[in-house]
Amino acid sequence: MHRLIVTAPRQAEFEAIPAPAYTTTDLLVRARVTAISTGTEMRVFRLIPVDDAGQFLHANVPFEVPTENGYSMVGDVIAVGADVTDFAVGDRVFVPATHRHVAAIAANLAIKLPPTLADEEAVFLSILEVAHLALRRGNPTPGETVAIIGLGVVGLSALAYCRAFGFHTIAIDTVPTRLAIAQTMGADLVISPEAADFHERILAETDGYGVDLVIEAASVWPAIQLGMEIAGKGGKIVVVARHTDKPAFSPVGDPFLQKDLTLLVTYGHPPAGQRWERRRAFGLTMRMLANRQLKIAPMITHRQSWRDLPAIYQRLDQGQRAIVGVVLDWQ
Repeated sequence: MHRLIVTAPRQAEFEAIPAPAYTTTDLLVRARVTAISTGTEMRVFRLIPVDDAGQFLHANVPFEVPTENGYSMVGDVIAVGADVTDFAVGDRVFVPATHRHVAAIAANLAIKLPPTLADEEAVFLSILEVAHLALRRGNPTPGETVAIIGLGVVGLSALAYCRAFGFHTIAIDTVPTRLAIAQTMGADLVISPEAADFHERILAETDGYGVDLVIEAASVWPAIQLGMEIAGKGGKIVVVARHTDKPAFSPVGDPFLQKDLTLLVTYGHPPAGQRWERRRAFGLTMRMLANRQLKIAPMITHRQSWRDLPAIYQRLDQGQRAIVGVVLDWQ
């Protein structure tokens, strides 16, 4: 069996490994499919730390090389720890595991999948939840307009939730392929920020008011600036993308201060016991996918063998932004 490792900046390869050890509270899961989270995985592929000191690769995860990559797997349980009671061998599960044939994972992180939910949609559960949390953090009310800046897998996931919940939506990106996907997914306005009449069309779409909620999923500070420009007075901007660049503008300067904007960030589910804790949020997303209320099929642009993963990383690194949702087959 194999696992993917990043060995140096922009270098990834597969390593042959034995079956992983597992504890009494773990599951052993054999992969059916994994998905690529293009933003996070490209940052790791380039070995860009999350902090200025260069000590951490992820939040609270030390910067160490080689490192595994990815956090989205659907597979079959092949072994169950002695203390695990909620799972059995043969269960099909989603787990936040890296790209590998077999993963050992804490049972409390696994999500048992209903038979009505296809592998290639279930594998995006963690990525979908990033968008789900962002929308709940922004808390738009009925009749409001949500603009999404950056139409990668997280941005398009946010669009899918907005459509399912009935919000008026504006989808913003510079890549024609991604704009076309957003159009297929039902965005009310699909537009490039490079359009000559961009701001005029945003105002026309929002009855001259501006956007109520902006979800920024582009991972660059100019996208935050753009979100603050198009937001109406009292609007909110929710940042879901991790930023490693620096701002070239003042978010409290003119004209932003007088717009009374709220700038929010979101990261991770609330603690257990709260209404939209991890299991409840995942449960809702699975029901919506299974019932065809949450429609994400158009964002799945590539279906590949696991062996193709290093080459896909290279293509993404070279700027091939027509690649959006990628499902890798491990069977």
